[in-house]
Amino acid sequence: MKKDNDATKHKYRMVALDLDGTLLGPDHTISDTAIDYLNHLHNKGFLVTLATGRSSASTFDTIKRLRFPLSDPHGIPVVCFNGAMCMKVKGSDDVFTGNVAVTELFHQPVPHSVTQSVLGFAAKMGHVVQYYKGTQIYEHSKTESHRKLIQRYADLTGINHVHCNDEYQSVLAESLPSKLLVLCDEDEVDEVTDQLNKAIGDEANIVRGSPPFFVEILHKEVCKGRGVERMCEAMGVKLEEVVAFGDGDNDIEFIQVAGCGIAMKNARITVKDVADEVCEWSNAEDGVILKLQQMEKDQLLRYY
Repeated sequence: MKKDNDATKHKYRMVALDLDGTLLGPDHTISDTAIDYLNHLHNKGFLVTLATGRSSASTFDTIKRLRFPLSDPHGIPVVCFNGAMCMKVKGSDDVFTGNVAVTELFHQPVPHSVTQSVLGFAAKMGHVVQYYKGTQIYEHSKTESHRKLIQRYADLTGINHVHCNDEYQSVLAESLPSKLLVLCDEDEVDEVTDQLNKAIGDEANIVRGSPPFFVEILHKEVCKGRGVERMCEAMGVKLEEVVAFGDGDNDIEFIQVAGCGIAMKNARITVKDVADEVCEWSNAEDGVILKLQQMEKDQLLRYY
């Protein structure tokens, strides 16, 4: 854990929430308890934001379930693609039937040379890649094992894939990817992470996935922590006013830059080591909500 930190003496006006393994339960959905309490905070003027490795499209189900009044001038700020993009979701008070507008605050895709290296690596090693372009995820699965991994990710996020037949070349010609995922079996993920770091670690940010059946490749300057920094700059919020919750390796910088970084009880040890504190509850127990309720009771939250 961080040393000599007086995080508990501050008052916070924003929470930044990772999704899988943090805000969402083991079934990868948000609970009714969490929806009710986050609406309570939002309605009092506390800023609730999301920061996830997921694509922009795969955050909309959670946003819809939150049912925040999207006519609010702040909307719902969302850092996605592990910090490669930030958007502000705004619209009518009924996100299910009204018009929803998405404003992109920034976007930093994977460079062409890195993309070609990753695609070449995956082809050589027999892995399948997910290529993120806009709201679509492209894949070129060749084996039943590939298709099972693709389906597992679809089940996790609720997003379907677009199959391409030309080794991703047509989509690459249209647009660079926000991020790339190399999918693999869980017992291979550490080896694949190491191999990619050795091959292109100086040119890209390589992140072990959570759940651990994929490895993420991002622009070398992109991480969730930098994404939250840029989001706060755009919103006029100081980093010391932010409390962040996370559980996976992609949350390390995110936890470090926040005024108060909290690792979930179920977090990886690498995250707990850099956190200001470790939550006494897991995501299966709605640990985020229990901790925020405790902070509100202790008058550590403030409202704009």
